[in-house]
Order: sequence, then C-alpha cells, then structure tokens
Amino acid sequence: MNNNKSLSGTKIALLLANGFYEPDVTAAQRALLESGATLHIISPDQGLVNGWTGESWGHHFMVDQSLSTALGADYDMLVLPGGQRSMDKLMLTAHTKRFITSFMNADKPVAVFGEAADLLVRTDNAKGRKISGPVALFDMMIQAGVEWQDETPCFDGALMSGDVSDDNRAAFITAMMDFFVSHGQQGDDKAEKAA
Repeated sequence: MNNNKSLSGTKIALLLANGFYEPDVTAAQRALLESGATLHIISPDQGLVNGWTGESWGHHFMVDQSLSTALGADYDMLVLPGGQRSMDKLMLTAHTKRFITSFMNADKPVAVFGEAADLLVRTDNAKGRKISGPVALFDMMIQAGVEWQDETPCFDGALMSGDVSDDNRAAFITAMMDFFVSHGQQGDDKAEKAA
C-alpha cells in the first residue's frame, strides 16, 4: 500500500453487531486510521460491541452511533466485516436495510468481507451484482440473482467483495485501501465539476 495515499476528511462507517469477526475489523481499522480516515462503528448494540476471534469472544469496541439513528448520507464509505453472529443480529432490525441501501443507491463505496455478502442479499441489494464470498453462500447468491464470481477481491462499480480469510486478509485490505482512495478521488472530481 502506498503511504502517500490519503483518506483524510473521509468518514467511513463500520456496520457490525456482537459477534463480528474481530480480525477483519482490527485490520481494516488500522489501515483506515493510518490513511487519515474518520471511522465510526455503527451498531444496533448499545455502548460496547463484542468481537469474535474464531473460537471465542474477543475484545469490546466502543459503538460510536446507534444504527437506529445513523444515516448513510453522513458517511462517504461503508465497511461490512464478516461474522455470522453479527449478520444474524443485524438482520433483526429494518434499520440495517435502510442504512446499507442508502450507500448502494448513492453509489458510495462499500467493502464486503466474507459472509457479510449475505447482508446484501437479505437487504435486497444483491440482484444483478457481481459478488464474491464464501463458497457456502453460492446457492443463496445464485437464487438471489447474483453474478457469482470466484476471484477475491471482486469489484462491481462501487462494490467490493470477497472470501476473506487469514491467508488473504492483508491483500484484501490493501485492495480495499486502493479502492477507497480511487473512489474518494472520483468523488472529489465530481464535486469540483459540480462547483
């Protein structure tokens, strides 16, 4: 990753609930904070949200804003970390669909880690999209009208997805950073043309 690339002035939302896959979040947080981005953890959980490390509960992270009051319009980009427990909890509230759909409709960059692709299907944001993720999601994705892709990372406009594991997480994060920086620059170009 090129250290000269910067996301200063960019507000990025991490949408998660108890049971999110902690290695996804810590790796993404580190890279995004080093680039100067402002990060907010958005969650239906109040106060603290608990990560999952693969075999047990992990660390607690401070929630910056409740999902019930968070607006996608307030953020430039969205990160959806993996973790099936988190996915299941996020789908218990209609605010998840509202929040994710606001990014998708506005064509804002969204990075989807592993099984978080399930959220795109369950919020009606997957049909006709090129998406990659864990092989376990293949049948559901095909039934939802997804153009399934085998490569990680997979890009479809402002959407990035992939089957993220310990083996390829660093490469996925590097690709995510390049993706966010390039989309941030495109956003700056649009704003300059509008002015």
